[in-house]
Amino acid sequence: VRAALHVPSVGSPSRRFEMQLDGLERYAAERGEVDCIVLGNSTVLMGVDPEALARGYRARAGEELGCFSFGVAGMTASAAEAVAAILLERYRPELLVYVVTARDVGENVDGPLLAGTPWVRYRRGALSSEGWLTEHSAAFRYWLLYRQWLERDRWPAAAAAPGTNALGFHATEASLPLSPALWRHTVRAYEEVARQPPSQGEARAYAELLATARARARIVVVEAPLHPRLRRATSRLGGFYEQAMLLLRRESRRQHVPFWRVPAGGVIPGDGWLDFVHLNRRGAAAFSDWLGARLGAAVQSGRLRPPGAARAEA
Repeated sequence: VRAALHVPSVGSPSRRFEMQLDGLERYAAERGEVDCIVLGNSTVLMGVDPEALARGYRARAGEELGCFSFGVAGMTASAAEAVAAILLERYRPELLVYVVTARDVGENVDGPLLAGTPWVRYRRGALSSEGWLTEHSAAFRYWLLYRQWLERDRWPAAAAAPGTNALGFHATEASLPLSPALWRHTVRAYEEVARQPPSQGEARAYAELLATARARARIVVVEAPLHPRLRRATSRLGGFYEQAMLLLRRESRRQHVPFWRVPAGGVIPGDGWLDFVHLNRRGAAAFSDWLGARLGAAVQSGRLRPPGAARAEA
């Protein structure tokens, strides 16, 4: 019956979140365990290819690493913190990789308000009838989805196919022309975020995310790749980008969490960009291979415990 139905809903404002949640559930059911989850916004959705990551890790560490790419467009630090707490409790991965952007701690970012969803709040200890029903009733989850059938502006997105593979990765072959019009649009979007300093609420959520993850798994934070032209331009956007990244690095250092920056110019090929922020399949393969090799190097040097080691010992 389930195969003939669309992915059920948990009452979230983000359909992508629900699709990724369903994909991870299927991934865990097939494998029996989840070693690693890569969490982040659309830069993860389109930029982290778990197969390429596994190749890079295997070439460096000589071991296998199974990861699921849990990317949700527009997800800020507060949403990532709420999601991470649920995923860590439900799937118990030994490694969480959080791919972060400066926009994750921006005041004006309109990301999905996942933290306020009744089901998310229920999973985090806030009792409610809707949260309980969503958690325990498959019929209720399907009702949450199919009631949108009468809403013409929402149903096409609700009924759309996930577009991701079994590992949560959304591969994109296209390479948009990095035109002046696209450049102006990108700069305007960053200027909108940069009009205010980093959000204190999002900064607190980032700190809570690190603390929650450290209590249950190993966590590594990676700055998402940014097109070299946009990276250079961020210095002219009122210092927001530098403030945000400094805030993220300092908090990571305070909690003894590795914070890695990718040398985008030396890792991402020129034809690996979908736009000034996102990677296409070629760029995702290069970034993911680099990330896997970096994780493998950390395991080899003893700075990171091999994912799966605890289960092997058990």
